[in-house]
Amino acid sequence: MFLCAAVAQAIDSRQALEKAASLIQQGKLDEADHQAQVALSDPQARAVACSVLGSIRLKQNRLQDGARLLKEAIRLDPRLVGAHLTLAELYSAQGKPELALPLYRHVLTSDPSNEAARVALARSEAANGNYKQSLAVAQPALRALKQSPDGLLVLATDYLKTGDHEAAASLAHDWMQLPDVPPEWSMKFALLLAREGVVPEAIDILEEIKQKGPLTYELAFNLAGAYVLGKHWALALNSYDQALSLNPQALPALRQGAAIAEQQGQLERSLSYWIRAKKIEPEDPEILEGYGRVCLKMDLLEDAEPALTRAAALRPNDASYQYTLAATKVGKKQFETAQGMLEALLKQKPNSAQLQYALGSVLYLQGKLEEAAQHLRESLRLQPDQLAPYYYSALIEREQGRDQEAIRMLQELLRRYPDHAPSCEVLGGLLMNAQRYSEAEGSLENAVRLNPSSVKANYQLGLLLTRMGKKDEAEKRLEFAKSLRSQDEANSRLQLRLLDPDQ
Repeated sequence: MFLCAAVAQAIDSRQALEKAASLIQQGKLDEADHQAQVALSDPQARAVACSVLGSIRLKQNRLQDGARLLKEAIRLDPRLVGAHLTLAELYSAQGKPELALPLYRHVLTSDPSNEAARVALARSEAANGNYKQSLAVAQPALRALKQSPDGLLVLATDYLKTGDHEAAASLAHDWMQLPDVPPEWSMKFALLLAREGVVPEAIDILEEIKQKGPLTYELAFNLAGAYVLGKHWALALNSYDQALSLNPQALPALRQGAAIAEQQGQLERSLSYWIRAKKIEPEDPEILEGYGRVCLKMDLLEDAEPALTRAAALRPNDASYQYTLAATKVGKKQFETAQGMLEALLKQKPNSAQLQYALGSVLYLQGKLEEAAQHLRESLRLQPDQLAPYYYSALIEREQGRDQEAIRMLQELLRRYPDHAPSCEVLGGLLMNAQRYSEAEGSLENAVRLNPSSVKANYQLGLLLTRMGKKDEAEKRLEFAKSLRSQDEANSRLQLRLLDPDQ
């Protein structure tokens, strides 16, 4: 009688646990809980019932109760692989890898073919920065890992962090074969690839998300970032515009779009981004500095100065802000003010080739030639591979009457930078004065070719042609120079504020 009752209870417990497992898969946790409770009173099924209830508590995010039940299951039956695995997952959810890892390893020791434990252990090792160990653990379960987004993320991380970019890139194909992956996961995977230099595949994944639609701000913004990494500048700017059409107040898109447009020489487009950003955050020093810098490049000095003055006041200890403001002062011919600012910056950074050059150029513009030459020489000592300091040094030699040395320096500069129009122009004038007309003609023709709107280059070429007896050509050239005079005045103002030694 008692035997029959025990057998009946065992059958009821087994059926209850089977139902509980099925209900868990269906997401019906309350009903699964009820079935597991039925088996809890059976001493023979109690261990498994505790394991099932622990799994339910994990899914309910009742982690403390879940840990207690799973520990009880393991105490009652240490052979329960599932209980060890679920407890390890629970500890991972609690951010306790030091407790989870031994349990994952125990499961693999008991059952080396357990893919769930192997994947979880690989994921845990990767999360802790142990990428080689993670890859070693994952190797026998590659197929399983490649069948889930989480697994592919683990594999990609392992490959990238161990330097195998080719293997990581190959996972993009596996990713795009997965069915019904949420766009957020695909963006996460693409950004992981992009950040580590696997850019084309990242772009492919993001473009596939875009094709499936709908387009979101996050997708457009991240796709723009991937295009930037791939140096697809036009596509990047278009994507930033798409992102802004979805979120017009997004400062990150405005800032990054402005930076890319400025880098590509699209100054009006860059300025439009900065104007929009400035309306949103009128007191943000980075926005003010970006706006002012682009205004400066566009020779909009009256707009640049107040923005850069405010930015420098907000960031008084940032040398780059003070430097850009000094460049504006040069553009407005406030040379003494610019000199004082640059001298203050040099006290902070005496080994800055850029600052030494900037101060030298400002001193040159004030006619302080010996001091200017000293700072230009120091700039070149600190960083020999520059252009403008050589150019200004040659101008100083010319101003001091050492024309032959100036010619030598300019010829040497043009051997390294053959497309530097100002050097061609100055060299042509010096050669003309030295009556080396043939050489002068070649240099001035190059100057005009490189900068067709330069009044000085065109005028000097016309004057040279007159001296060479080529009257018709000379008259045409001089007339053209006269028509360009107003534009040249603007260019001259522009040149006064160029403080970049690469220009």
